[in-house]
Formats: sequence, structure tokens, C-alpha cells
Amino acid sequence: MINTTKRITGMSLPEAAFRLHETEKVLDVSKVFEVLSGKLAAYRIRKFVAGEVCSQITENFWTSTKKVSRPGVGDDGVEGYFIGASHYGKPTRQYLEEASGFESAVQSVYAGTVNPGLLFKQALASGNGHTIEVRPAKSNGLSAGDSKAVHWTGTGTFLLEPHDDLAQLRGPEQSDFEIQEIKRVLAVNIYAEVPASTGQVQIWNVEPDDETRAELGLIHVGFPYPPELLTDFPDFIIPVETGDLCLFNGNLVHGVLRGETASSRRRLLITFFMGQKNDHEVIWWT
Repeated sequence: MINTTKRITGMSLPEAAFRLHETEKVLDVSKVFEVLSGKLAAYRIRKFVAGEVCSQITENFWTSTKKVSRPGVGDDGVEGYFIGASHYGKPTRQYLEEASGFESAVQSVYAGTVNPGLLFKQALASGNGHTIEVRPAKSNGLSAGDSKAVHWTGTGTFLLEPHDDLAQLRGPEQSDFEIQEIKRVLAVNIYAEVPASTGQVQIWNVEPDDETRAELGLIHVGFPYPPELLTDFPDFIIPVETGDLCLFNGNLVHGVLRGETASSRRRLLITFFMGQKNDHEVIWWT
């Protein structure tokens, strides 16, 4: 009899690297570069964003008329609400033109306060001792979006099913986009509002290979990996709270847990991706 059981294969971080490093308020740029280089799985900066900044961003998002809904599995058939463009599955020009179209709406999310993602990018430009260029990814004179504000409404165990962020960089529709040069994705999450015990990030110590993606039908997608195929891999959960900045190796399979839902507060995330193009440049996209 032929064994048709599917499984996930790929690379894992060394045991010493598969961990969460935490600081409070102060950003240690050296730890960011450890995540970028595959020497650390995740880095959480608690209370990176002040409470009043989070409150203003949250108010701006929910009062904005520029929110876009995405149909799917969630409340009232809506998977989530967004302000900002996503490159996922789109031709390069389409994504970059959408990013340009969303620019004023994205900036309005930070009206009356500061853009914490911009502050993070500026800090990263110190380059851990030597200045580097931190800039948006570009193609044909157009630039990637600054950030994206997201509210997920998933009703299952996961608000966002287990996935990896590298597979989606390899689509042929973006062969002219420099993000395809990135070997390791840094996922950047800033938590403007998080109800208690919700939205935790679960990370498994496996970077799926192309054979796995092909077997599961996830080439150029990386979403979703069946949770039952991940049980043999070490994992940890990042607890998140309002004001946190969370950075992790997006090549590793990760998902967002729904958690407890008794609170009337609504989870709001500011997010973007980054990658080290070379020793002198770090680029971002959404």
C-alpha cells in the first residue's frame, strides 16, 4: 500500500536561536538584526508605543471611511478590515499603484499623533553601529506602501491560519520586484489595540521547503498549513498587549490565535514586512 500521508519538511533554526527575546520600551537594534539574519526567532518590545498614541491610531482607524473589507470566514462573512495595500498575489505594478492610492488613507491613520512604524524604521537605520539605508521596495519609479492597518475577524482557533511569509515573494507575477531578492522576511507587527488574551502569535520551528509547498498546493502562497501537520515541531507563543512591537522570522510557519473573545475591544494591528537586501540596505513592503 502506498503511504499518502502528507508532512511538512524544511529547515529549522538551531535550538538556541528558536526563542523569544523581550525588552520593555527600549529597542535593541542588534536584536532586530539577529532576527533578520536568522540568529533569533522573535523579538518583542513591550510598551514600545505609548497608550495615547495607540488610542489615537485606533480612533482614526475606526472613524475612517477608507477601510476596506475582505470577504471570507469571519463576522458576517467578512474576514477582516484594512487600510493599506497588500502585495499578496498581485502583479507588481498593481500592488504599487494600490499602495500609492492608499497613501493618504494610511497617513490619516496617524493623524494627530506619530507613526510608530516610521520611528522603528528610523531607529533601524542606525544599522547596529553603521548607517544603512532603510527604504521602501521599489519598481519602475513606484514605491511600496508605508504600512497597513488590519483588523481580523476570524471565528475559528486562528484569526490568521498558520502560514509562512516567504512563499508569497516568489510569484511569477512579481518577477520584476526587488522583494524577490529577499532570503528572510522580517514580519513587523505593532499592536494599537489588543483585548486581553487575544491575538497571540504562535510560531513553529520549521521553514517549509518547496517540496512541502508543492505537496500541499501552496507554491507561491504559503497559506494555510494544516495545524495537525505541525504538532511534531517545537513551537512557542508570543503574548501580545496594546503598545507592543513584535518582530519575528516570517520564514517560519506562524499563525495568529483568536484567544479569548469576551472583551468588547477590537484588535487592531499595524503591520509591514522587511528584509535585508544586502549589507547596506533594508527594504520594506506591505
